[in-house]
Amino acid sequence: MPDDYQIGGGADSIAARPVFQNAHASDSGRYIPGYWFYACAGGSLNSGGTSALRFYYLKVQHYSSGGISLDGSAGACGGGYNPSSGPGQPSARGLDGNTVFGMVFDSLGNRYTGGLCGDTDWPRCGYGGVVLTESSDNRIANNHFVNLRNKEHSYIHAVYITHKSSHNRFTGNNVTGVSSDPVKVRDGSNFNTFDANVFGANGFLRSSTPPGVHYLEEVNENANECSSYHNRFTDNDLGIYLTGSSTNLPAWYLSPAGATWAGAAGCPPLPTGETRLTTANNTYR
Repeated sequence: MPDDYQIGGGADSIAARPVFQNAHASDSGRYIPGYWFYACAGGSLNSGGTSALRFYYLKVQHYSSGGISLDGSAGACGGGYNPSSGPGQPSARGLDGNTVFGMVFDSLGNRYTGGLCGDTDWPRCGYGGVVLTESSDNRIANNHFVNLRNKEHSYIHAVYITHKSSHNRFTGNNVTGVSSDPVKVRDGSNFNTFDANVFGANGFLRSSTPPGVHYLEEVNENANECSSYHNRFTDNDLGIYLTGSSTNLPAWYLSPAGATWAGAAGCPPLPTGETRLTTANNTYR
C-alpha cells in the first residue's frame, strides 16, 4: 500500500498512487514475461490455507500475463495446474483470504508488451488482471481494470476465477477496454459473487462458441472439468462491445449450456436445488 495510506481511506486520502511498471530485458529490450505478482502455496503454507495477502491503491502496468495470480493448487509453483482434489471437489490446499482493493490494472497483455500467445520464440500472453487458481474467500473490490488486451483478442479477463476457487467477491469494480470476456469462471468454482460493477466497452464480436459476453463460465470436458454452481451476477452496469460491434455486449453465457449440467462424466451432480448461475438487475446504460 502507499506509505501514507490508512486502511479504510479512499483514493483522496493518499498523496499519490505508486506505479509498478514492468522492466525490459537487458539483452533484447523486450518486456519481461509474467505477472506483476505471483503467489503459490508453499513454505509455512505448504499445505495451503489463509495467506491474507492485501493490496491497496497501487497501479500496475505493462505486464504480459497480467496483474496478480494466486495459485493454491498442488503443482510446482509456475509449473502448470495440478489439482489438489478430485473432479468437482473443493480444493484440498488453497491460497485463501486475500484482498485486492482500490488498485488500477492498466495496459496489461501482449498488445502492450509485444509478442504473441502462440509465438514459440517470444511468448507473451495475457490471462487476467486478477487470476485465482484454487484460491477462495478473496475480496476484489473498488478496482479499475483498464485496457487489458491481447492482440489476438483472446484469453485475457479482468478477473479469471478458475479451478476450485469459491466464495470470492468481485464488487464495485470499474472494467473497460478488456479484449476478451471481462469475467470468466471455470471448473468447480462455486458461490462467487459479481455485484455492482460498472462495465464499459469490453469483449469482441465473434460467431464461434462461446460468444463474447460479460460473464462466461466455460467447462473443458476433455480435461475432466466440472461445472460451477451458486454463482451470482447481479446489479451490474453493463456496456457494449469493445470491437466488432457498437451494440450491447451480452450479459452471460454458459459453455456448454445447461443450468444444471454437471460437467464431464466423472463430475458429481449439482446439489439439489442449485443452478450454475443466478442473474438479476443487470442493466445497460
